[in-house]
Amino acid sequence: MSVYLVKLVELISINIESDQSFLHIKLTTEKDVELLWKIDDFTAENLKALTVFGEHHKYRLSYYSSWDSTKNQYISYLTRTFLDQSEKIYFACSEAYVKGLKAIKTDEVNSQILLPSIATSLSIEPEKKKHKKSLQSFAWVSLVFMSVLTIVLVANSLLSMAETNENSKELKKNKTQEIEIPIASLKGKTDSFQKTSIPEQESALPLVELSENVNFSIQEGNVALTFDDGPSKFTKEITDILKEHDVGGTFFFIGKNVEKHHDSIQYVKFNGYSIGSHSMHHHNFTNLSVEQQEYELLHTNKLIENITQEKITLFRPPYGSKNEITIELMDKTNTKMVLWNADTEDWKSQNANEIVNYVVNSKTSGSIILLHESQAVIEALPRIIEHLKNQGLHIVSLN
Repeated sequence: MSVYLVKLVELISINIESDQSFLHIKLTTEKDVELLWKIDDFTAENLKALTVFGEHHKYRLSYYSSWDSTKNQYISYLTRTFLDQSEKIYFACSEAYVKGLKAIKTDEVNSQILLPSIATSLSIEPEKKKHKKSLQSFAWVSLVFMSVLTIVLVANSLLSMAETNENSKELKKNKTQEIEIPIASLKGKTDSFQKTSIPEQESALPLVELSENVNFSIQEGNVALTFDDGPSKFTKEITDILKEHDVGGTFFFIGKNVEKHHDSIQYVKFNGYSIGSHSMHHHNFTNLSVEQQEYELLHTNKLIENITQEKITLFRPPYGSKNEITIELMDKTNTKMVLWNADTEDWKSQNANEIVNYVVNSKTSGSIILLHESQAVIEALPRIIEHLKNQGLHIVSLN
Protein backbone atom coordinates (compact mmCIF):
# COMPACT_ATOMS: atom_id res chain seq x y z
CA MET A 1 0.00 0.00 0.00
CA SER A 2 1.44 3.38 -1.02
CA VAL A 3 1.67 6.25 1.44
CA TYR A 4 1.29 9.87 0.38
CA LEU A 5 3.80 12.27 1.97
CA VAL A 6 1.59 15.23 2.82
CA LYS A 7 3.43 18.55 2.80
CA LEU A 8 0.83 21.30 2.57
CA VAL A 9 -2.94 21.42 3.14
CA GLU A 10 -4.64 24.16 1.14
CA LEU A 11 -8.20 25.10 2.09
CA ILE A 12 -10.14 25.63 -1.13
CA SER A 13 -13.67 26.13 0.18
CA ILE A 14 -16.01 25.51 3.11
CA ASN A 15 -19.45 23.99 2.55
CA ILE A 16 -21.94 24.22 5.40
CA GLU A 17 -25.31 22.54 4.90
CA SER A 18 -28.23 22.13 7.27
CA ASP A 19 -27.06 18.76 8.57
CA GLN A 20 -23.36 18.53 7.68
CA SER A 21 -20.21 20.51 6.90
CA PHE A 22 -17.31 19.80 4.55
CA LEU A 23 -13.89 21.26 3.89
CA HIS A 24 -12.69 21.03 0.31
CA ILE A 25 -8.90 20.81 0.61
CA LYS A 26 -5.92 20.11 -1.61
CA LEU A 27 -2.90 18.15 -0.43
CA THR A 28 0.41 19.00 -2.04
CA THR A 29 2.49 15.83 -2.19
CA GLU A 30 4.41 14.36 -5.08
CA LYS A 31 1.37 15.57 -7.01
CA ASP A 32 -1.68 17.53 -5.92
CA VAL A 33 -4.65 15.57 -4.57
CA GLU A 34 -8.04 17.06 -3.73
CA LEU A 35 -10.38 15.68 -1.09
CA LEU A 36 -13.50 16.34 0.94
CA TRP A 37 -13.24 16.35 4.72
CA LYS A 38 -16.46 16.03 6.69
CA ILE A 39 -16.06 18.03 9.91
CA ASP A 40 -18.19 19.33 12.77
CA ASP A 41 -20.25 22.50 12.40
CA PHE A 42 -18.40 24.26 15.25
CA THR A 43 -15.05 24.17 13.47
CA ALA A 44 -16.59 24.86 10.08
CA GLU A 45 -18.39 27.97 11.34
CA ASN A 46 -15.23 29.31 12.97
CA LEU A 47 -13.25 28.82 9.77
CA LYS A 48 -16.04 30.34 7.70
CA ALA A 49 -15.93 33.53 9.78
CA LEU A 50 -12.20 33.97 9.07
CA THR A 51 -12.05 33.26 5.35
CA VAL A 52 -13.05 35.04 2.16
CA PHE A 53 -12.31 32.89 -0.86
CA GLY A 54 -11.38 34.57 -4.11
CA GLU A 55 -8.49 35.38 -6.37
CA HIS A 56 -6.64 37.56 -3.85
CA HIS A 57 -5.94 35.22 -0.93
CA LYS A 58 -5.04 31.59 -0.37
CA TYR A 59 -5.44 29.68 2.89
CA ARG A 60 -3.24 26.91 4.25
CA LEU A 61 -4.26 24.78 7.25
CA SER A 62 -1.60 24.17 9.87
CA TYR A 63 -1.01 20.83 11.61
CA TYR A 64 -0.47 22.78 14.83
CA SER A 65 -3.01 22.44 17.65
CA SER A 66 -3.05 23.11 21.38
CA TRP A 67 -5.46 22.96 24.30
CA ASP A 68 -6.52 26.32 25.80
CA SER A 69 -7.15 25.38 29.43
CA THR A 70 -8.68 28.78 30.24
CA LYS A 71 -11.40 28.42 27.59
CA ASN A 72 -11.59 24.61 27.58
CA GLN A 73 -11.19 24.32 23.84
CA TYR A 74 -8.67 23.36 21.19
CA ILE A 75 -6.87 25.98 19.12
CA SER A 76 -5.32 25.72 15.67
CA TYR A 77 -4.45 28.22 12.98
CA LEU A 78 -4.49 28.75 9.24
CA THR A 79 -2.11 30.89 7.21
CA ARG A 80 -3.58 33.47 4.84
CA THR A 81 -1.24 34.39 2.00
CA PHE A 82 -1.28 37.15 -0.61
CA LEU A 83 1.69 37.51 -2.95
CA ASP A 84 4.73 37.54 -0.63
CA GLN A 85 2.74 38.39 2.49
CA SER A 86 1.38 35.88 5.01
CA GLU A 87 -0.58 36.05 8.24
CA LYS A 88 -1.38 33.42 10.84
CA ILE A 89 -5.00 33.41 12.03
CA TYR A 90 -5.94 31.38 15.10
CA PHE A 91 -9.35 29.75 15.59
CA ALA A 92 -11.13 27.46 18.02
CA CYS A 93 -11.69 23.91 16.79
CA SER A 94 -13.00 20.54 17.94
CA GLU A 95 -11.18 17.47 19.17
CA ALA A 96 -12.32 15.74 15.99
CA TYR A 97 -10.58 18.36 13.88
CA VAL A 98 -7.36 17.87 15.88
CA LYS A 99 -7.57 14.10 15.30
CA GLY A 100 -8.15 14.75 11.63
CA LEU A 101 -5.03 16.87 11.38
CA LYS A 102 -3.02 14.08 12.98
CA ALA A 103 -4.48 11.53 10.57
CA ILE A 104 -3.58 13.68 7.58
CA LYS A 105 -0.09 14.36 8.87
CA THR A 106 0.70 10.71 9.56
CA ASP A 107 -1.15 9.26 6.53
CA GLU A 108 -3.12 6.85 8.68
CA VAL A 109 -5.02 4.26 6.67
CA ASN A 110 -7.97 2.17 7.82
CA SER A 111 -9.93 0.39 5.13
CA GLN A 112 -12.79 -0.32 7.54
CA ILE A 113 -13.69 3.38 7.68
CA LEU A 114 -14.80 3.71 4.05
CA LEU A 115 -18.04 2.32 2.75
CA PRO A 116 -17.25 -0.62 0.46
CA SER A 117 -18.63 1.05 -2.64
CA ILE A 118 -16.60 4.19 -2.04
CA ALA A 119 -13.44 2.28 -1.19
CA THR A 120 -13.72 0.27 -4.38
CA SER A 121 -14.37 3.33 -6.48
CA LEU A 122 -11.12 4.90 -5.29
CA SER A 123 -8.99 2.25 -6.96
CA ILE A 124 -6.56 3.90 -9.36
CA GLU A 125 -5.85 2.67 -12.89
CA PRO A 126 -3.79 5.31 -14.72
CA GLU A 127 -4.51 4.16 -18.28
CA LYS A 128 -8.27 4.84 -17.92
CA LYS A 129 -8.20 8.62 -17.52
CA LYS A 130 -11.34 9.08 -19.63
CA HIS A 131 -13.52 8.05 -16.66
CA LYS A 132 -12.10 10.66 -14.25
CA LYS A 133 -14.95 13.15 -14.48
CA SER A 134 -17.82 10.73 -13.94
CA LEU A 135 -16.29 9.11 -10.89
CA GLN A 136 -15.26 12.41 -9.30
CA SER A 137 -18.90 13.46 -9.48
CA PHE A 138 -19.93 10.20 -7.85
CA ALA A 139 -17.43 10.65 -5.03
CA TRP A 140 -18.68 14.15 -4.21
CA VAL A 141 -22.36 13.17 -4.29
CA SER A 142 -21.86 9.98 -2.32
CA LEU A 143 -20.05 11.77 0.46
CA VAL A 144 -23.10 13.89 1.16
CA PHE A 145 -24.99 10.79 2.22
CA MET A 146 -22.22 9.07 4.12
CA SER A 147 -22.90 8.23 7.72
CA VAL A 148 -19.37 6.96 8.19
CA LEU A 149 -17.01 9.86 8.98
CA THR A 150 -14.29 9.84 6.36
CA ILE A 151 -12.02 11.80 4.13
CA VAL A 152 -12.04 10.63 0.53
CA LEU A 153 -9.07 11.39 -1.70
CA VAL A 154 -10.07 12.29 -5.26
CA ALA A 155 -7.21 10.92 -7.35
CA ASN A 156 -6.21 12.11 -10.79
CA SER A 157 -7.28 8.93 -12.62
CA LEU A 158 -10.37 6.96 -11.56
CA LEU A 159 -12.58 4.17 -12.92
CA SER A 160 -16.33 4.39 -13.32
CA MET A 161 -18.48 2.41 -10.87
CA ALA A 162 -19.59 -0.23 -13.33
CA GLU A 163 -16.16 -0.99 -14.69
CA THR A 164 -14.65 -0.99 -11.21
CA ASN A 165 -17.09 -3.66 -10.00
CA GLU A 166 -16.52 -5.80 -13.08
CA ASN A 167 -12.75 -5.64 -12.75
CA SER A 168 -12.42 -5.68 -8.97
CA LYS A 169 -10.67 -9.05 -8.91
CA GLU A 170 -8.24 -8.00 -11.60
CA LEU A 171 -7.54 -4.75 -9.80
CA LYS A 172 -6.69 -6.61 -6.60
CA LYS A 173 -4.19 -8.72 -8.50
CA ASN A 174 -2.57 -5.56 -9.84
CA LYS A 175 -2.34 -4.22 -6.25
CA THR A 176 -4.06 -1.00 -7.19
CA GLN A 177 -3.77 1.75 -4.56
CA GLU A 178 -6.51 2.63 -2.12
CA ILE A 179 -5.93 5.77 -0.06
CA GLU A 180 -8.02 7.09 2.80
CA ILE A 181 -7.66 9.16 5.94
CA PRO A 182 -10.14 8.55 8.77
CA ILE A 183 -11.59 11.52 10.64
CA ALA A 184 -13.69 11.30 13.82
CA SER A 185 -16.42 13.94 14.17
CA LEU A 186 -17.02 15.76 17.44
CA LYS A 187 -20.74 15.55 16.78
CA GLY A 188 -20.74 11.77 16.42
CA LYS A 189 -23.29 10.10 18.66
CA THR A 190 -21.23 7.11 19.66
CA ASP A 191 -20.11 6.90 23.27
CA SER A 192 -16.46 7.22 22.34
CA PHE A 193 -16.95 10.73 20.94
CA GLN A 194 -19.55 12.22 23.29
CA LYS A 195 -16.89 13.62 25.64
CA THR A 196 -13.91 15.78 24.77
CA SER A 197 -10.80 14.56 26.54
CA ILE A 198 -7.85 16.78 27.49
CA PRO A 199 -4.51 15.18 26.63
CA GLU A 200 -2.21 14.80 29.61
CA GLN A 201 0.62 16.68 27.91
CA GLU A 202 -1.62 19.74 27.58
CA SER A 203 -2.40 20.16 31.27
CA ALA A 204 -2.65 23.64 32.81
CA LEU A 205 0.65 25.46 33.25
CA PRO A 206 1.88 26.22 36.81
CA LEU A 207 0.73 29.68 37.89
CA VAL A 208 1.45 31.99 40.83
CA GLU A 209 -1.00 34.72 41.85
CA LEU A 210 0.79 37.92 42.84
CA SER A 211 -0.52 39.47 46.05
CA GLU A 212 1.40 42.78 46.16
CA ASN A 213 1.07 45.89 44.01
CA VAL A 214 4.85 45.86 43.54
CA ASN A 215 6.54 42.45 43.29
CA PHE A 216 10.25 41.63 43.34
CA SER A 217 9.98 37.92 44.19
CA ILE A 218 7.57 35.02 44.61
CA GLN A 219 7.12 32.16 47.07
CA GLU A 220 10.07 29.88 47.79
CA GLY A 221 10.05 26.67 45.77
CA ASN A 222 8.92 28.57 42.68
CA VAL A 223 10.78 30.52 40.01
CA ALA A 224 9.43 32.76 37.24
CA LEU A 225 11.04 33.18 33.83
CA THR A 226 10.08 36.58 32.39
CA PHE A 227 10.82 37.92 28.92
CA ASP A 228 10.98 41.63 28.07
CA ASP A 229 10.90 43.77 24.92
CA GLY A 230 8.71 41.61 22.68
CA PRO A 231 6.76 40.77 20.72
CA SER A 232 9.54 39.99 18.28
CA LYS A 233 10.73 37.41 15.79
CA PHE A 234 11.93 35.37 18.79
CA THR A 235 8.59 35.22 20.66
CA LYS A 236 7.19 32.07 19.09
CA GLU A 237 10.39 30.07 19.47
CA ILE A 238 10.65 31.04 23.14
CA THR A 239 7.03 29.95 23.57
CA ASP A 240 7.73 26.63 21.85
CA ILE A 241 10.66 25.92 24.18
CA LEU A 242 8.55 26.66 27.26
CA LYS A 243 5.76 24.46 25.92
CA GLU A 244 8.13 21.63 25.04
CA HIS A 245 9.38 21.55 28.63
CA ASP A 246 5.87 22.06 30.10
CA VAL A 247 6.86 25.10 32.18
CA GLY A 248 5.39 28.53 32.77
CA GLY A 249 6.55 31.88 31.44
CA THR A 250 5.52 35.53 31.41
CA PHE A 251 5.99 37.99 28.53
CA PHE A 252 6.12 41.78 28.85
CA PHE A 253 5.33 43.39 25.50
CA ILE A 254 6.14 46.88 24.20
CA GLY A 255 3.23 48.64 22.52
CA LYS A 256 5.15 49.87 19.47
CA ASN A 257 5.98 46.24 18.58
CA VAL A 258 2.41 44.97 18.79
CA GLU A 259 1.15 45.77 15.30
CA LYS A 260 4.15 44.21 13.58
CA HIS A 261 3.97 40.99 15.61
CA HIS A 262 0.31 40.63 16.62
CA ASP A 263 0.31 36.98 15.53
CA SER A 264 3.04 36.31 18.11
CA ILE A 265 0.79 37.73 20.83
CA GLN A 266 -1.98 35.37 19.71
CA TYR A 267 0.49 32.51 19.80
CA VAL A 268 1.57 33.26 23.37
CA LYS A 269 -2.02 33.69 24.53
CA PHE A 270 -3.36 30.52 22.91
CA ASN A 271 -0.53 28.49 24.41
CA GLY A 272 -1.56 29.62 27.88
CA TYR A 273 1.29 31.95 28.86
CA SER A 274 0.92 35.20 30.79
CA ILE A 275 1.19 38.59 29.11
CA GLY A 276 1.93 41.97 30.64
CA SER A 277 2.67 45.49 29.43
CA HIS A 278 6.18 46.93 29.15
CA SER A 279 4.98 50.44 28.14
CA MET A 280 4.41 51.91 24.70
CA HIS A 281 7.86 53.29 23.86
CA HIS A 282 10.16 51.94 26.61
CA HIS A 283 10.69 55.37 28.20
CA ASN A 284 11.99 55.89 31.74
CA PHE A 285 8.81 56.46 33.75
CA THR A 286 10.51 58.71 36.30
CA ASN A 287 10.97 61.28 33.51
CA LEU A 288 7.30 61.24 32.48
CA SER A 289 4.30 63.27 33.63
CA VAL A 290 1.12 61.75 35.02
CA GLU A 291 -0.56 61.96 31.61
CA GLN A 292 2.42 60.47 29.82
CA GLN A 293 2.65 57.54 32.23
CA GLU A 294 -1.06 56.85 31.85
CA TYR A 295 -0.74 56.87 28.07
CA GLU A 296 2.30 54.56 28.10
CA LEU A 297 0.44 52.04 30.25
CA LEU A 298 -3.16 52.27 29.08
CA HIS A 299 -2.58 52.58 25.34
CA THR A 300 -0.31 49.53 25.36
CA ASN A 301 -2.88 47.59 27.40
CA LYS A 302 -5.57 48.45 24.87
CA LEU A 303 -3.47 47.29 21.91
CA ILE A 304 -2.76 43.95 23.55
CA GLU A 305 -6.31 43.47 24.87
CA ASN A 306 -7.71 43.99 21.37
CA ILE A 307 -5.80 40.86 20.38
CA THR A 308 -6.12 38.67 23.48
CA GLN A 309 -9.65 39.76 24.46
CA GLU A 310 -8.49 39.65 28.08
CA LYS A 311 -7.65 42.43 30.51
CA ILE A 312 -3.93 43.10 31.05
CA THR A 313 -3.17 43.24 34.78
CA LEU A 314 0.64 42.97 34.81
CA PHE A 315 3.11 45.79 34.15
CA ARG A 316 6.88 46.01 34.14
CA PRO A 317 8.28 49.56 33.95
CA PRO A 318 11.22 49.97 31.57
CA TYR A 319 14.55 49.77 33.41
CA GLY A 320 12.56 49.02 36.56
CA SER A 321 12.21 52.79 37.02
CA LYS A 322 9.19 54.01 38.98
CA ASN A 323 8.03 56.83 41.25
CA GLU A 324 4.99 57.69 43.33
CA ILE A 325 3.04 58.52 40.20
CA THR A 326 3.70 55.02 38.88
CA ILE A 327 2.64 53.39 42.16
CA GLU A 328 -0.58 55.42 42.23
CA LEU A 329 -1.24 54.42 38.63
CA MET A 330 -0.96 50.76 39.63
CA ASP A 331 -3.57 51.32 42.36
CA LYS A 332 -5.84 53.28 40.04
CA THR A 333 -5.83 50.65 37.29
CA ASN A 334 -5.72 47.58 39.58
CA THR A 335 -2.44 46.52 37.99
CA LYS A 336 0.39 44.48 39.52
CA MET A 337 3.91 45.78 38.95
CA VAL A 338 6.39 42.96 38.28
CA LEU A 339 10.05 43.74 38.91
CA TRP A 340 12.79 41.14 39.52
CA ASN A 341 15.47 39.94 41.88
CA ALA A 342 17.62 38.08 39.33
CA ASP A 343 18.96 40.11 36.40
CA THR A 344 20.88 38.03 33.86
CA GLU A 345 22.01 41.19 32.02
CA ASP A 346 21.59 39.14 28.87
CA TRP A 347 21.24 42.31 26.80
CA LYS A 348 24.86 43.16 27.59
CA SER A 349 26.58 39.88 26.83
CA GLN A 350 24.28 38.39 24.18
CA ASN A 351 26.09 35.17 25.08
CA ALA A 352 24.14 32.01 25.90
CA ASN A 353 26.86 30.51 28.10
CA GLU A 354 27.13 33.64 30.23
CA ILE A 355 23.35 33.77 30.67
CA VAL A 356 23.26 30.14 31.79
CA ASN A 357 26.21 30.65 34.15
CA TYR A 358 24.46 33.56 35.84
CA VAL A 359 21.37 31.46 36.56
CA VAL A 360 23.41 28.46 37.73
CA ASN A 361 25.37 30.62 40.18
CA SER A 362 22.34 32.52 41.53
CA LYS A 363 19.78 31.82 44.25
CA THR A 364 16.83 30.87 42.11
CA SER A 365 14.19 29.67 44.58
CA GLY A 366 11.61 32.44 44.87
CA SER A 367 13.22 34.41 42.06
CA ILE A 368 11.73 36.42 39.23
CA ILE A 369 14.39 36.08 36.53
CA LEU A 370 14.74 38.91 34.01
CA LEU A 371 15.43 37.90 30.40
CA HIS A 372 14.98 39.60 27.04
CA GLU A 373 13.79 38.17 23.76
CA SER A 374 16.91 37.32 21.76
CA GLN A 375 18.68 34.50 19.96
CA ALA A 376 21.09 34.14 22.89
CA VAL A 377 18.18 33.56 25.27
CA ILE A 378 16.69 30.98 22.90
CA GLU A 379 19.99 29.10 22.96
CA ALA A 380 20.31 29.38 26.74
CA LEU A 381 16.70 28.63 27.69
CA PRO A 382 16.69 24.80 27.48
CA ARG A 383 19.74 24.63 29.75
CA ILE A 384 18.25 27.15 32.18
CA ILE A 385 15.05 25.12 32.40
CA GLU A 386 16.97 21.88 32.93
CA HIS A 387 18.96 23.46 35.78
CA LEU A 388 15.87 24.88 37.49
CA LYS A 389 14.07 21.54 37.24
CA ASN A 390 17.10 19.79 38.72
CA GLN A 391 16.78 22.16 41.67
CA GLY A 392 13.25 20.84 42.23
CA LEU A 393 11.68 24.22 41.45
CA HIS A 394 8.28 24.91 39.89
CA ILE A 395 8.78 27.15 36.85
CA VAL A 396 5.63 29.27 36.91
CA SER A 397 3.69 31.89 35.02
CA LEU A 398 2.63 35.04 36.88
CA ASN A 399 -0.86 36.41 37.29
